[in-house]
Amino acid sequence: METTALAVVEPQEAVSLLESPLSPAETAEYEADMLAIELAGKDQFEKALIIGQRLSNIYNNCTFREAARLVPKRSEKESLWERWLRGCLPDRLPEAEGRSSDWGDRRRLLWEERHLLSSCSPARALPASQEVASALTTLVPRKFSGPAGWNPAILDDPDAAQGLAKVWELACMTAKLQGKKDPNAYDVRAAREELRPELERDGLIRSAPASFQAATAARVEAARQRTVDVTPANADRFKETMAKIRETKAERTAKVEVDHVREQLDAADRKQRQTLEQEVRTYNARLHDASKAIHELLGYLQTLSRTHGTQLLDEMRCIDVLGLITVKDDMPRLQEMGQELMAAVRLAQSSEPSTGINVQTVEL
Repeated sequence: METTALAVVEPQEAVSLLESPLSPAETAEYEADMLAIELAGKDQFEKALIIGQRLSNIYNNCTFREAARLVPKRSEKESLWERWLRGCLPDRLPEAEGRSSDWGDRRRLLWEERHLLSSCSPARALPASQEVASALTTLVPRKFSGPAGWNPAILDDPDAAQGLAKVWELACMTAKLQGKKDPNAYDVRAAREELRPELERDGLIRSAPASFQAATAARVEAARQRTVDVTPANADRFKETMAKIRETKAERTAKVEVDHVREQLDAADRKQRQTLEQEVRTYNARLHDASKAIHELLGYLQTLSRTHGTQLLDEMRCIDVLGLITVKDDMPRLQEMGQELMAAVRLAQSSEPSTGINVQTVEL
């Protein structure tokens, strides 16, 4: 795959990294990402974004490399990342079993594109489907020239993602002019091809195959040359159609004005309904995740009590794993969870107006 002109191509460094073992810090980071994937929520879109974010971490930080080397190759063309998606991801995410590598990559790319656009584009909307994300894939800035199929994204430099931002903003503008809320995959592809000469000049897009470019150019040229052939045989019908259009102009204008007024009157109600529905989905997902986590924690402690006795907890508090993982502070952590749960109960029982303060809860 070709890289953008902004890419830093260091193939030997990348090859060495792919062949090296994980450090203890990388191992802890990898396990944290895998645990988050395993515990991703039930809401389908939110779950896809959580999985996409963690797959992005694993891919871009190359923490998949050690586990992937244990998976046998199916062919010489299969990359280390593809081996990991096939042989390691299903162990923690059963729904990935039997899927192609595209299944994980689509979720990873959707999250990466949303992350980049939120930092470099003024557009309020963000890609919400994997089809739209696929149309933006060649615009995500990359660091290496992908040895062994590894080509990590540049996610911390908004300037490198200006091509992505330009295409997305043009697609959003086109969708708005057509009366659509958000652009679809066709709008994004059209915007990408319209801006392609500028993007290629500035090195902000990876080039499509020559055959695809030639076919696209031929279709665009054919569309430009297309005209309406008004021959004597259909001239009368053409005139009749144009006359009807002129006669109904006033009626159509009045209908548009009425629809606009009705739209304005209904907009507030629709917005409130949409806000309520979104908050219901979010609150329900949070309740489900919290209930699941508490149930699993209680179940674990009950099993531990039956099999080893809770006295084992005293011994567990005295050791750590790899110098990183410890449960010696389990009681303060449990008490803090209980306090936060009671605070959530008090908020849920209250019925107060907005304080006007925008406070974002930070998950520790």
